[in-house]
Amino acid sequence: MKNGFKVFDADAHVVEPKNLWERFLDRKFQHRVGWQQPIPGWDQFRPAVADGQYSQHPTVLYGRFQEAVNWTTEQMVAKYGDVVNRGFDGPGVVDSLRVEGVDLLVLYGPGYDMWIEGIDPELQAAMARAYNRWAEEMRETSDGRILAAGPVPLNDITRAVDEVHHSVEHQGVRSFWARPNMFNRRNLGDRYYDPLWEVLQDLDLPFATHEFMGLAGTSAGSNRFRTFTEWHSVVHPHEAQMAMLSMICGGVFERFPRLRCAYMEAGCGWVPSWLWRIDEHLELAGWKEAPELSMSATEYFKRNCWVTTECDEDVAYHFVEEFGDSRVLFETDYPHPDSKYPKAVETFLGQARLSEDSKRKILWDNAVDFYRFPAEMLPEKFDESVSPGS
Repeated sequence: MKNGFKVFDADAHVVEPKNLWERFLDRKFQHRVGWQQPIPGWDQFRPAVADGQYSQHPTVLYGRFQEAVNWTTEQMVAKYGDVVNRGFDGPGVVDSLRVEGVDLLVLYGPGYDMWIEGIDPELQAAMARAYNRWAEEMRETSDGRILAAGPVPLNDITRAVDEVHHSVEHQGVRSFWARPNMFNRRNLGDRYYDPLWEVLQDLDLPFATHEFMGLAGTSAGSNRFRTFTEWHSVVHPHEAQMAMLSMICGGVFERFPRLRCAYMEAGCGWVPSWLWRIDEHLELAGWKEAPELSMSATEYFKRNCWVTTECDEDVAYHFVEEFGDSRVLFETDYPHPDSKYPKAVETFLGQARLSEDSKRKILWDNAVDFYRFPAEMLPEKFDESVSPGS
């Protein structure tokens, strides 16, 4: 809690421990996943290898972007403290939450390791299960304050649906996610994924997309930019825009009207213009290309979709003016280099163009509505934030 406001961080991260796969991946797969610095002695972020293939793009592996954005291990320790050296364990992250004023958060990961184009479907499914086992441990060691969205192994839809059922029944996972990118030449609007949308709708579970810049695969900007500034500027919003476009025009929300979907870490200021543009094109050619749609893109969004805002996105008021304040979620982006930790919540509360009521909804109520976690997964006690080190 911060200044009397309850805070639900709808999209957060940790740097998953390097022994995650060693501890939680089924033994028969462990020799196929590991860590390997591209240049010995480098401090490259999460250089994971699966079946001998790096999961990150060569531009990221060799671009030394961590130095450009002040996110070497030494710099992370300076900003976030000993939790970095502790491998972002549950109790350590809870200490960070107390400083920031966050009462509950949802983790999104892994960003790269299991999303290599053409990855063996069996291996991808095994990695999703291993991550969900680790997430269960994080929930238990954080006294329930750290939850995680389960990654969906999209390479095989049967395995994807099986993992949803398994992680709900055995690991207590209550939300799911995938990258927004085209995967195996399929967009998220492809009917191949309909069994996934059906099970999520039937179980009343939310789904989200989340981009992570630097995948060794298809992503916006990867084939034309070589600097962090250029690539990172486009990849998050453009991938979210394309995923939203595909799911709307592909009829996902027409066929699954109760599906809840959020597009994470892409901001919200672009949404009014983007939906207007989609609607203009549906008005022109939708009669032929998407005749099954019974609503406009804007109407589907208002019924089925959410987006996020970062603490200093000072055009968030524009989204609220156009669509109201119930479809935008708050994120701290902990512990990324551009996070305003430990003043992310404080910064958001300082936005003058958002009302107090809107801030309360964005910081807490909207995430409760999107995730719809069982009551026992929500905090019973809310403590005011503390100073670092206290």
